[in-house]
Amino acid sequence: MKNLKLLIIILIIFAIGIGAVILVLTMQNNKNNETANNNAIYGNSVRNDVTENITNENTIDAEAPQMTFNTSLQEITSSSMLYSISNNIDKYFNYIKSGNEQAVNELGGNNLYTIPNNANVKYVVKQAYSTGNEFMTKYLTYGKLTIASGNNNVTEQDIYMIVYLTAQNNGYKLETMTGEDESSIKELTDSDKIEISQGTYNVYEYEHIDNVKLMEIYMQDFIFRTYANPENGYNLLNEEYRNKRFGSVEEFVKYVIEKQEQLRNINIVQYNVDLSDSDYKIYKGTDEYGNYYNITETSFMEYEIILDNYTMEDYSDASDEEIIEKSAQKFILMINSADYKNAYNLLEPTFKQTNFPTEQDFINYVKSNWFKRNIIASKEVTEEGICNVTIKETLSTKSNKMEKQFKVTLLDEDMNFYIEFNV
Repeated sequence: MKNLKLLIIILIIFAIGIGAVILVLTMQNNKNNETANNNAIYGNSVRNDVTENITNENTIDAEAPQMTFNTSLQEITSSSMLYSISNNIDKYFNYIKSGNEQAVNELGGNNLYTIPNNANVKYVVKQAYSTGNEFMTKYLTYGKLTIASGNNNVTEQDIYMIVYLTAQNNGYKLETMTGEDESSIKELTDSDKIEISQGTYNVYEYEHIDNVKLMEIYMQDFIFRTYANPENGYNLLNEEYRNKRFGSVEEFVKYVIEKQEQLRNINIVQYNVDLSDSDYKIYKGTDEYGNYYNITETSFMEYEIILDNYTMEDYSDASDEEIIEKSAQKFILMINSADYKNAYNLLEPTFKQTNFPTEQDFINYVKSNWFKRNIIASKEVTEEGICNVTIKETLSTKSNKMEKQFKVTLLDEDMNFYIEFNV
């Protein structure tokens, strides 16, 4: 009996102990849940007995990171940025030309420039640097202003200009730097600000350009400078090419007159870019009229140009059959490029004297009997050394066609040749 009472007492004590443990665990769990809920809202409370990593991991009331801006002067190399700077400054000079006083005043006013309203105006940035903070960007630029007043009367002026651009509303204004403005060529500080009210004409416009657009920009610049003053356009040609293809400014003028309708409406439809040399880029493309262009860019808006794909072609590794085929193709491309003088000089002397005693006779014949654009549909060299060529007027399968047979006589190892064809 005594043993039974002792057993009961032990069981009661054990039960009380188990209950106490359960109570303690429950209270601790509730406390943890409350802490977790508080952490979800307020972040972890910081305790001295936890590691530094845990303390800082989820503290949401820590100071937010500050954005930083590079206020040091940085040279701009992006073609899109340089093109956009050019355009926004170019608008200013054209507003001066047109007499738009509101636009000129919104962009900073004018007491330096006089531009006739009948002139053609073009500004091109050549080099630019930027400095910026969270409030504004400052571009320091060097470029050329070209004013073409007709009759080959062209003036060019070096322009050093600052562009101020606000971060708030993309408003911008311009300030021309003169020799006394060297103090303006400095970096912004973090606190520099400028207030520019957004007007009708002073909203800065950025345009991203790709390679085909840039190629068209170069072509348009070339055409502007050529028609403003042909000598300027002539000097933009690759030197070796211009000597072989034209030989003089006068011959170049004949070309631009003959091709002016096509040149003034450049639309590149096929192109590729050669980046094999790190010092320059080569843009190669064809317009909708089938004209081929090759532009070598050394830096933004610094380039030289080639206007066909036959003058500089190397035949040294070609077989006799390939040379005959390429010679016939070259002759056709010459006609397409209005390269009448060089095509006429390729004619076999007896054939030339019999059929076209003068160059003008040859030109008249071509314009009356050939297409404006002659597309080679097929070509084949026979055992007799005759190249039979089918020529189409357009890419259409139903286009007009004509058959031509070209006889090529090679003259020397430099691939000079004479040619004759069925008239």
